[in-house]
Amino acid sequence: MGRNYSNKNLTNLEMGNIEFYLNQGKGYSEIGRELGRVEGTIRNEVKKYSSFFGKQRKCSHCLNKDNCHQKYLCERIIDKVKCSSCKYCTHAVKICHIYKADIKCALLKKNNHVCNGCDIYNKCNNVKIKYHANTAIKMHNVVQKVSRIDTKLDKFPQEFKDYISKLIKNGISPDIVLNTLPEKFAMYKTCTATLYNYIDRGLLDCCNLDLRNKVSRIRYGSGTLRENTVKGHQLNGRSIEDLNEEELKRPLGVAEFDTVEGIKGGELLFTIMIPFLSLMLGFKIPAKTQEEIIKCLDELEIKIQRFFYILFNKVIPDNGVEFLDFEGMEKSIHEGITRLKVHYTHTYSSYEKPYVENNHILLRWLIEKGADITLLSADDVLDIINTLNNYPRPIKDYKTPLQLLEKELGIEILELLELHHILISELNMKHVITKNQSIKQEKEATISDKLIKQGKDITKRVSEKKIERIFSK
Repeated sequence: MGRNYSNKNLTNLEMGNIEFYLNQGKGYSEIGRELGRVEGTIRNEVKKYSSFFGKQRKCSHCLNKDNCHQKYLCERIIDKVKCSSCKYCTHAVKICHIYKADIKCALLKKNNHVCNGCDIYNKCNNVKIKYHANTAIKMHNVVQKVSRIDTKLDKFPQEFKDYISKLIKNGISPDIVLNTLPEKFAMYKTCTATLYNYIDRGLLDCCNLDLRNKVSRIRYGSGTLRENTVKGHQLNGRSIEDLNEEELKRPLGVAEFDTVEGIKGGELLFTIMIPFLSLMLGFKIPAKTQEEIIKCLDELEIKIQRFFYILFNKVIPDNGVEFLDFEGMEKSIHEGITRLKVHYTHTYSSYEKPYVENNHILLRWLIEKGADITLLSADDVLDIINTLNNYPRPIKDYKTPLQLLEKELGIEILELLELHHILISELNMKHVITKNQSIKQEKEATISDKLIKQGKDITKRVSEKKIERIFSK
């Protein structure tokens, strides 16, 4: 025996045949025999997907207008804000499957409960119930497209929605928001893809513009191939190739060095990344020179004392001019001690120190590229570094770098580095300084300089006139 396919969904052709047979006045059992379907299937199809037709069909006449929460019924949604409620739309009523009017026709209570095949169909001016194949097909598609997440989100409390929207607006990733929920919201946890779906549909008080990773980036060409060469300043004979397999995995004691530039000629940030803890340290330096790098390392060695030799056993800088003096970086403030060993990367190979480069993406969330770092004070830089180190890391089981540092070396190291814990609800990953702010500051500075200069010229002229008057008398 062959397989029985009578339980499959009705096809578009079968829906057209149902309309044709209903217009001829056939009953459900007769239509079922014609199509090879069960009578209950035809009855449920007609009952569920029959539509109201007529000039008086309006949402205001619907019996369900007070409890209507239909959204996005149309196939073409122009604006999700305007289309958030379908009961105010004149087009949505044509395909709404929950529309119900007060029908008092005695003929509808008999036979098939639809107006198909009625003798006075064209003469009747009331709202009609008719099974129309094209409308039924559209309603089937709507049922398949409309997800149940709307009703699921309606069950969530408004406090939970506001909590999620606030964190996403502050620049926190949806994945981190869901995996760091407080206990009172743990029961409402959903998957990350569903939360992105909520944001796409405009169901939360945030939008895709608040998601940095969704912003499209221009892909530039690879350009010409550049060969890796060994610079002359690598006289110490050590490069990244000399690290063993365990050290290449960045255990505790291996760090990466780099610098972050704001504007040409301005001050910079000397950044140190400890991949084992996902910890970044940053220090403001006035110029991109070897002396400033060595000075920062000396101050850091004095500041954190014995912890320096635990965190910085081997360091990996690039081939920048500021890292030329490897002897100065390796020489300790205590005589006769080598505080660290320098292993240079190859030229044009930023991928050999990926942890510090990737962490600079987070840093650029707070300091926009092209912003003037000179405008930041030492306290501002410390706040930025503290914010970065309190951002949970998915690769570290959603723990913050400061939590990992405290677990590894104790709370004393946090006090020495002047770092402290921040709750994720109080974390703000928005820009501290932007490129536009830098340009505005420069314009204000030039205008103030001009005004001062003009003022000096005016006072000079006034004083000269007074002198002339005195001598003329």
